[in-house]
Amino acid sequence: MFDCKLRIKAPLDEVKARLADIESLEYTRQGDWTLVEAPSGTQLFGWEVDAWMELAGSRELCYAYYDEEQNAEFVHIRDGVCLRVYQEYGGEVDTDEGSDSECAISDGADVADYLDERM
Repeated sequence: MFDCKLRIKAPLDEVKARLADIESLEYTRQGDWTLVEAPSGTQLFGWEVDAWMELAGSRELCYAYYDEEQNAEFVHIRDGVCLRVYQEYGGEVDTDEGSDSECAISDGADVADYLDERM
């Protein structure tokens, strides 16, 4: 089991254009946000922070991923600044940087909870 979602505070057409090279993504509008779901999970997994920064541009972006193999990723970008990045692979923390007053991410379970509650 896994879950992989991306939210960008941008119009649907703009988000689709930014992700046009990636196949099999599902898009849904949520108020001011566009939710992107990756059914296979692999399309967005493992990106470097620079790639997320480029995708976000001047928009706010939240990305979260977790799976049963103890992999978890969380990225929150706002106003061109990466507020929080958490990456865990095989149960080992790879990156744990920044702070985000809107969410407390300290392990893979927190990423799963964030996905369930906020995305």
